[in-house]
Amino acid sequence: MTTTNNSKMTDQRLDLLTDWLETFFGDENFVITTVSDDASFRRYFRIERDNACFIAMDAPPNKENCEPFIRIAKHLITGGVHAPKIIETNLELGFLLLEDLGDQTFLNAQQKNFELQHYKNAIDVLINIQSLEIEAVNIPNYDAALLTTEMQLLIDWYLPVLSNKYHTQLQTIFALLSDNTLSTDQVFVHRDYHSRNLMLLENNELGVIDFQDAVVGSNTYDLVSLLKDAYFELKPTEVQTLLVYFYEQANIQNPFAEFEKQFDLMGLQRHLKVLGIFKRLSLRDGKHQYLANIPLVAKYALAVANKYPELESLSSILELANHQTHAMILAAGRGERMMPLTANTPKPLIK
Repeated sequence: MTTTNNSKMTDQRLDLLTDWLETFFGDENFVITTVSDDASFRRYFRIERDNACFIAMDAPPNKENCEPFIRIAKHLITGGVHAPKIIETNLELGFLLLEDLGDQTFLNAQQKNFELQHYKNAIDVLINIQSLEIEAVNIPNYDAALLTTEMQLLIDWYLPVLSNKYHTQLQTIFALLSDNTLSTDQVFVHRDYHSRNLMLLENNELGVIDFQDAVVGSNTYDLVSLLKDAYFELKPTEVQTLLVYFYEQANIQNPFAEFEKQFDLMGLQRHLKVLGIFKRLSLRDGKHQYLANIPLVAKYALAVANKYPELESLSSILELANHQTHAMILAAGRGERMMPLTANTPKPLIK
């Protein structure tokens, strides 16, 4: 067995994974290579054996639960979605051995050679996912409490110290965004249906990964994750073309203008959450690479806040926060030389 370990996984976890694989394969004739560390506690490794490749998921049981991944993967595969097949499991140790869907993410493919048709294919897959029965899969509802808790991350991590006036304004906006979400058609929601979690397979078939946090929620949620992606920006004309494509292919009954506003407000809810998460990943977890994605997410949020009169108060709040965050991004990793830019930036309490 050969290991190429570029992750932060402890030696103990690596040893456990190696022992488990040796038991499963019956020998040591395989190579382990780090594939990715995501924004959670999960780690992924490619296992090469003879002419075959697999993906091993490491999900420490005290941090992650593999059971939803297994249940949802089976649900998606049964519905004709190319999710990774589950080859072997050990829930006690927190290991899964999965089908390898390759290295070509949707993001990499679009960065090399953008094709609008790939997005239409992704929308076709999404419409199929939304058509699947949700009762049997046993996933939670994206209810008002969860939606509000997510948006609260904006206050806890992204924004500077706010006056009571701003807090009151934000709570009103959070309620508006939550009500919008709950007023839309409720379907299976992947919850991270974006370019890093879609794999481009042979014949342009699409593989879907990282679906373990799925919920029952708005039919616009995954669409906005795809079209207003934190990692890849589409042109406004491309977003509009694809929005119309979804509207027509999904046979949405509401007037298009109403649907578009639901899409915009759903995106705002997601982007407010993501701003808080990306800042938390940097401040709490030391994953500073996510700071580079904040300007695009903030741009999405501000564009919607400026578009609708009822969100006017949010515009000024976001503008204030964006100035503070820009200084933080410039200073990240640069030591005391950049300290004057952030010396007066209020810091959240890191728990």
